[in-house]
Amino acid sequence: MTTAIPLPQTLIKRLEKLSASSRLTPQSIVKQAVTDRLDYEEWLLARVDAGIENADAGRTYSREVMLKKLGMSSGRKKTA
Repeated sequence: MTTAIPLPQTLIKRLEKLSASSRLTPQSIVKQAVTDRLDYEEWLLARVDAGIENADAGRTYSREVMLKKLGMSSGRKKTA
């Protein structure tokens, strides 16, 4: 399937410049860019869904525990 997607002239110029300075065709650059972005978005959605599942199942950390795991302080001073 081939689909035409309009691009702003600024992106077309950047694409042409990159293509001219590499051994890649504009089509292969766009195809790889779209593939990379789709892979990332699918990965991100899967991680978000997994996080929601963990939260729904009660598998969470308190703020204090998380800060400790990250080696950070809570920024709060203890009072006597």
